[in-house]
Amino acid sequence: MREWIYKKIESDKTVLVLAFLIPFLIMAGVCIYHGIYPFGDQCFLHIDMYHQYCPFTAEFLHKLKTGSSLMYSWNLGLGSDFVALYAYYLASPMNWLVFLVSPAHIIEFMTVLIIIKIGLSGFTFAYYLKKHYQTDSYMVILFAVFYALSGFTCAYNWDIMWLDGVWLAPLIVLGLERLVYEKKCVLYYVTLALSIFSNYYISIMICIFLVIYYFILMLEKTGKKEFFQTSFRFGIYSLLAGGTSAVLLFPEIKILAISGSGGIDFPETVEWYFSFLSELARSCLNVTVCTTTGDWPNLYSGCAVLLLIFVYLMNRKINWKKKLVRLLFLGFFLLSFSNNILTFFWHGLDFPDGLPSRQTFLYIFLLLTVCFEAVHEKEGIRPISVGISLLLGMGLLVLFAVFTDTTLVSMNSIIITGILLGGYALVLVFSIGKDRMLQMISWIFAFVLVITEAFVNLNATSVQTTSRTSYTANLDAYQELTDQAKTESNGFYRIDKYNRLTKNEAALSGYPSASIFSSLMNISVADFYRGVGMEGGKNFYCYNGATPLLSAMLSVKYLMTESAYEESPLRKLVGTSGNMNLYENKYSLPLGFMLDDEVERTWDYSWGTSIDVQNMLAKKLGATEDLFTPVDADVKHGETNIYVAHDSYLVGYYTQKSAKTITADYGYKTRAFSKTDHVYLLDLGWCTAGTTIKITGDGTSLIQLQAYEMNLDSMDTAYQTLAAQTMELDEQTTTSIQGHIDVTKAGNLILSIPAEEGWTVFIDGKETETETEKFGDAFFSIPLTTGSHTITMQYHTPGLTAGGAVSLGCIAVFLLITFVKRKRRKRRIQDQVPEESEI
Repeated sequence: MREWIYKKIESDKTVLVLAFLIPFLIMAGVCIYHGIYPFGDQCFLHIDMYHQYCPFTAEFLHKLKTGSSLMYSWNLGLGSDFVALYAYYLASPMNWLVFLVSPAHIIEFMTVLIIIKIGLSGFTFAYYLKKHYQTDSYMVILFAVFYALSGFTCAYNWDIMWLDGVWLAPLIVLGLERLVYEKKCVLYYVTLALSIFSNYYISIMICIFLVIYYFILMLEKTGKKEFFQTSFRFGIYSLLAGGTSAVLLFPEIKILAISGSGGIDFPETVEWYFSFLSELARSCLNVTVCTTTGDWPNLYSGCAVLLLIFVYLMNRKINWKKKLVRLLFLGFFLLSFSNNILTFFWHGLDFPDGLPSRQTFLYIFLLLTVCFEAVHEKEGIRPISVGISLLLGMGLLVLFAVFTDTTLVSMNSIIITGILLGGYALVLVFSIGKDRMLQMISWIFAFVLVITEAFVNLNATSVQTTSRTSYTANLDAYQELTDQAKTESNGFYRIDKYNRLTKNEAALSGYPSASIFSSLMNISVADFYRGVGMEGGKNFYCYNGATPLLSAMLSVKYLMTESAYEESPLRKLVGTSGNMNLYENKYSLPLGFMLDDEVERTWDYSWGTSIDVQNMLAKKLGATEDLFTPVDADVKHGETNIYVAHDSYLVGYYTQKSAKTITADYGYKTRAFSKTDHVYLLDLGWCTAGTTIKITGDGTSLIQLQAYEMNLDSMDTAYQTLAAQTMELDEQTTTSIQGHIDVTKAGNLILSIPAEEGWTVFIDGKETETETEKFGDAFFSIPLTTGSHTITMQYHTPGLTAGGAVSLGCIAVFLLITFVKRKRRKRRIQDQVPEESEI
């Protein structure tokens, strides 16, 4: 019976199945414990999963269900390339399974995918150890659990787009080893190509790791001729893997070039973030993960590594040269986490915007591989070595306690880690003995320790949740009001919101808007938004701060809000669903309108304050008075009070970045403005005479705000000038627009679409150059002469055709190479000729 148990535990299938199931079940158990739906009201949405991945997945599902083009989306900002967004956020082949679920269960679909990918991480790491060390030992499972549930996973398991790189990395490294030692290329090429295709960004770090690890492998081989031949193979198949993903990479490069993520800003000085001991202390149990702020790496990979790294050093069966290069590589990782220049290179010649040390999973992979080898070569372990290693590990913990900040790594974490080190040392001593019964007991004890430790650490440091009810509460109302707007509108229109869940709420709910949060966002639009007083930044632009004039120019016809107080001479209530209301703006322009060339040439959104800029524009459009004039305000300690003398539309201008939320109290209602540290005009709305508005802000003792009243006559004059010659939309698809316009006065047709390379414009059937002039450095500006014109615009993702050709070429070259290799191999077998070097 006992022999049967040994055989089952160490069977090939059992090891791999358990390596998948244990992390999978631990992660699922923690989700259940945290009340994630359907086991409670919580959901996994966190940080970018909340703001980006869920809305983008919803838009992807909408496209799959409706059959609309995957090239472009009108529901992402003012219009965005979808291929590049897919490549950056959604390219994991698993995401196509979303077609099988309903829009109401996208959150659950993503949650299940995360748990599956974590299970796959355990499976692939176990597979790597099994093949690399030619073993089916149960110990593989324990290390696989720690890889799958490492500090990287605890910090970034919500970042579903990175997890493909985590579970593919062990297979890619195994493929590299087979390429170097056995001249087999298929596993390396396929897994690396899949990784780059799934997420090019995390694959940058994998490729850096591969280059370094390749030279480590070559140091362990001999022969100058062999080095060049192997290097040639490594280079060829790496390039083929990258080229196979060109169909997504080329569009990605094109779109990134016009985003806030484009360009290289090399650091001018060397900076060290933290000490070696403080950094290494983050290997302890229950250390709070670092995600949105700071530079701390999430190094946890099981407490046992603080023991086994010393066991590895003293293992007599492991070659000292092999130890040296791997320990140097680990040391290089630790330097990289704390040094700004190395961080810059690891992250693709850019500094991470939060979410630090994203290459940590590769350090953990290497560390756990080294530690596994320490116990795998158990003939080289002596009990005295385990004892010395335990003392050294405990010594490290003492240094952590003395020299590190206990607010980052608590004494409780250090003490519990020390207790676990003692437990693992006992397990190791008994497992290297000859008594089979003690070995079996030690194995069981090791499983209990590992599973308990992994569960406790994951539960304590991971799985941040939010209310599913609050996230999805108004989705049905949004859909109903969106459908109503679509039915009532004849031409092009956009909808936006007050108090949105996320800047990508339009993608989540399926309507065109003027807001987006994406690393691929057009930075020129964000610059324009900031210049005119709206919210804009490196990776977002938002409708917040839009005045009636700007709203009209952006074709925002409708406003959705929970407020029941927005009806005024500027907008009217047209629909209600649940607690959501739909208002129609009085001033709204179609997609295209004419602007005098002199106005466009002499107006600059970067001259003066945002109030100055809009006043200047209104006057150039025919207004005789300023669009906005100041209103007296009473600035007191902690607040600004505005007394409304007569019915008027007001905006607030401020420059402080100290308050992240500013609240306007009208007496009968309140309005909270979020992200006010981004500094944008506050839309105080239509205010009735006699109202006193009290302005306060969190995080500051003083909000010094200047209120401005909008001159309705100036607004009407400016609007009528813009509305005098507009383009009537005849047809619109996902990737094309067709309209006509009667021009009575020559000028420029302004289109509220970001002017990007993928668009081709035809005027009266003839292709027109569109790269020379842009309105506000961001939007299409097309010169038109007097007369009737037909405008046709067609979109094709830039770089897609060339990238597709390169991808097909690389696949064809790889298939040709494998075909030739197979033919040569068969011929050698038939002729009984010794194997020769080949590609």
